[in-house]
Amino acid sequence: MKKLKVDVEDVAMIMDNYDRSGNQFYLDTETGEAICIPDELMNALEEGESCEGLPAWELEMLPKAKEIVEGSDRYEEIPSRMSGEAYWLMVKFAGRVEESSLREKLRYALDGRGAFRRFKDTLREYPEVEKQWFHFKAEKDKEEVKEWLESIGIEPIFSHSEQTEESRN
Repeated sequence: MKKLKVDVEDVAMIMDNYDRSGNQFYLDTETGEAICIPDELMNALEEGESCEGLPAWELEMLPKAKEIVEGSDRYEEIPSRMSGEAYWLMVKFAGRVEESSLREKLRYALDGRGAFRRFKDTLREYPEVEKQWFHFKAEKDKEEVKEWLESIGIEPIFSHSEQTEESRN
């Protein structure tokens, strides 16, 4: 397995962004960098259209985008987490909350449309539990990113603070 320094938090945020309107996200498997390529640029390349009219910042991405379109195995598309997966993560956390009245409030908040917003609004009323949620979610995100990276043959190298956190779990 190839060892590579990857910004796990960055990749996790990209995975969380399941509405990727207008962009495609890739991991450069040589540098560990997460890159964003606008659909406009990718479409122009795939259609064989001229890229002359595109903004300068998009043209800077042209070499990487060309490599991707040409099928380079250097870049792996970063998968997105489906909203259902994010929902079940909140359900799992709510079930772990010790205070029964808050646990019930969270379960109620997770029922029906608007569950994500109600869940976050409910947690905001309980700052200590909200911190626990952020920690819980960060750890689950890290696990998911690590599993994905391993599935594409990469063993992530963590920063010192991430290694310390990893050794505690």
